[in-house]
Amino acid sequence: MDVLCERCGEPWDLYYVQHEMTATEEGRFWRGEGCPACHGKEAKPRVPEAQRIQAALRTVLGDDLDGLAAEMEDLGLI
Repeated sequence: MDVLCERCGEPWDLYYVQHEMTATEEGRFWRGEGCPACHGKEAKPRVPEAQRIQAALRTVLGDDLDGLAAEMEDLGLI
């Protein structure tokens, strides 16, 4: 399972984060201070959470716009 870096959005395998990153890297990652790929570099602008959820739902639901609207409403995003 992938988890996203809160700072740059880079996907990281959860096993890698827990077992391969140094304790310092893992701490920074979970605090939202960046991952090894972006720590010390300028952060990319973050995509709002609602937009990321909508994009994920569109991937799953395809052309089902009624389903998309219902899911977004159920999640309190519209």
